[in-house]
Amino acid sequence: MDIDAIRTGKLKHLTGADLEDEDLSQVNLNRVNLSGANLNGANLSAARLNGASLDGASLMGCCLSRADVRANLLGANLMQADLSQADLRGANLRGANLMQANLVRTSLTGAFLSGANLMNVNLQGVDLRGADLRGANLTRANLGGANLSQADLQGAILSEANLEEADLRNANLAGASLSGASLLCAELDGASFDGAILTTACLKGTILDKANP
Repeated sequence: MDIDAIRTGKLKHLTGADLEDEDLSQVNLNRVNLSGANLNGANLSAARLNGASLDGASLMGCCLSRADVRANLLGANLMQADLSQADLRGANLRGANLMQANLVRTSLTGAFLSGANLMNVNLQGVDLRGADLRGANLTRANLGGANLSQADLQGAILSEANLEEADLRNANLAGASLSGASLLCAELDGASFDGAILTTACLKGTILDKANP
């Protein structure tokens, strides 16, 4: 693969390209087609991927720290990827595998994460306002202090998740599984828990009478 041609923006169609372990840091990949590409272990720190197509791509262990990833990542494999401080606002991450990924200080406002695998992911303090997390697997995820206001978590799996001091105002948690989760001092004003499973969940410091049944 001609990396210099990629760096200079001469290649816009990289469907299925093998870019494993390549250094693509700070490269402009806006609107580039990387569908099905192999980017395992690649360095994409501070890269620009706004509008790029990465559906079905494999980015296991990839570094995307501080990158603009407002892209199509439908079904992408981001297991153990470093997405710290990345911009994922409005990104399409439906069905993506983010298991054990680093998402510290990442912006996911309005992101589409329905059906995504977020098991054991560190989302502490992350901005998820208005995000679509329907049916997402957030088992044992760390969402302490995260902003989930107006997020749609309908049917999501949040078993043993840390939601301490999280902002869940006006969030939809209908049918969600929160067994063993900790919601210590979480903000629940206007949140919907219709049909949610709260067995053994910790609700100390919360005011459930302000939440919708």
